[in-house]
Amino acid sequence: MPVVVTQVPDSGVSLSGGEPLSRAGRRLGLLPLVCVMYLVISGGAYGLEDAVHAAGPKLAVLLCLLVPLTLSLPTGLMAAELTALMPVEGGFYFWVKEGLGPFAGFAEAYFTMLYTGVDMAIYPVLFASYLSFLAPISPTVQAILAISIVWLAGLLNLAGIRPVGFASVLLAALLLSPMAALVIAGLPRIVHFVAPAEALFRPGFAGALGAGLTVVIWNFSGWENLSVVAGELEDAGRNYLRAVLVTIPLVVAGYVLPLLVSVSGNVSAADWRVGSFSHVGYAIGGPILGASLAIGGALMAFSVFEAAMLWVSRMPYVLAREGYLPRSLTGVWQATVAPWKSILVSCAIFTVLVPLGFVALVVLDVFFYMAALVLEMAAMVRLRRLRPERDGRFTVGAGRFGLYLVAGLPVLTWLATFGLAISHGDGHVDFLVAIALGATVWPAYAIARRRYGGPASAEERVVTAEG
Repeated sequence: MPVVVTQVPDSGVSLSGGEPLSRAGRRLGLLPLVCVMYLVISGGAYGLEDAVHAAGPKLAVLLCLLVPLTLSLPTGLMAAELTALMPVEGGFYFWVKEGLGPFAGFAEAYFTMLYTGVDMAIYPVLFASYLSFLAPISPTVQAILAISIVWLAGLLNLAGIRPVGFASVLLAALLLSPMAALVIAGLPRIVHFVAPAEALFRPGFAGALGAGLTVVIWNFSGWENLSVVAGELEDAGRNYLRAVLVTIPLVVAGYVLPLLVSVSGNVSAADWRVGSFSHVGYAIGGPILGASLAIGGALMAFSVFEAAMLWVSRMPYVLAREGYLPRSLTGVWQATVAPWKSILVSCAIFTVLVPLGFVALVVLDVFFYMAALVLEMAAMVRLRRLRPERDGRFTVGAGRFGLYLVAGLPVLTWLATFGLAISHGDGHVDFLVAIALGATVWPAYAIARRRYGGPASAEERVVTAEG
């Protein structure tokens, strides 16, 4: 089969096979990009309840202030530098492939799909769970609602990247409104903050720190994910950095302010669970605020899912173009320039996963995310050596010190998290499961290359194109 070669201007990367998604007039601007990024990363304070339960209120607040410095900012700067260098569809996959080789690129995509498989199955279930705060919902109805959310998000993504961006702007405003109302109504609690009576350093502190850190990392991760659609962004080389710098403060404020309102006073970690923000809203602002926060939680689950679907559904498309999946998945719907076959396959997979009752194995999720992130950081260091001339594009400053600091902080955070989880909790079981799953990457790579051919070398692509 002839290989179609797409040379991305100024990126130095050739993409083989299939149809390109980028097209003038159909790209995502800065404001929608910020909103999509906010939803992909956060979607509001919903999801932090488990961090309070695991680590306690004081430690949860401290971690929400620390992790952005050790993980979010370095990851965002790395993503901005490499997106400026290679603003291509496939983003982080191509960073790692170009910097570390084809197998590392495949491993990057493989680890990413492992952790997103858990993530994407969780959000539709969370949608139904938050609605159950308003009225009891049977498990059957919850499953129907969850599957409906999968396909609704799929239809929205079939409409193209710009409708997803516009929907994200609207949904971000809708789901943030109840949290903003909670912060405004609870402002006296922040001004006259009363530290929770529960001690910070209590028996089992190391285990609580490991568990809480894992949950907080899960809530602050994903800054590089939208690089997968870099080819569909307006001025990706500049706007990605701008979006990161705008979104990080929004995410931190969106977590910390509602948390300060909610944990002020005599709050016990044991009382916290999914839906606790709704109970706090009910206590502060009555049933209307409580119900609004429950609806906001449901909107968060859908918003994060539809925004994440934007980049997750591109992964089969990218891997098919690279020769790791059937070439038929490279089909693009010309009316919207959306990879429709890849989107439908993704929806079908999530439909199968949702009813299985997947539990949020956050340790597994964070393990594979951080494994992929280590590859990205190594690729950034390697590409600095391979391609030192950047022609005015953004790079992390302060020379080698800045480079190694940005690359090292997330890795140290990862090592600390798993060291604590394994040494002082039950995390060693999940760690062994993660190693077993991670070890399947090599046979998966070998099978995919043998079955579908794998990525052609640069010389083969040139010969095929010229022929």
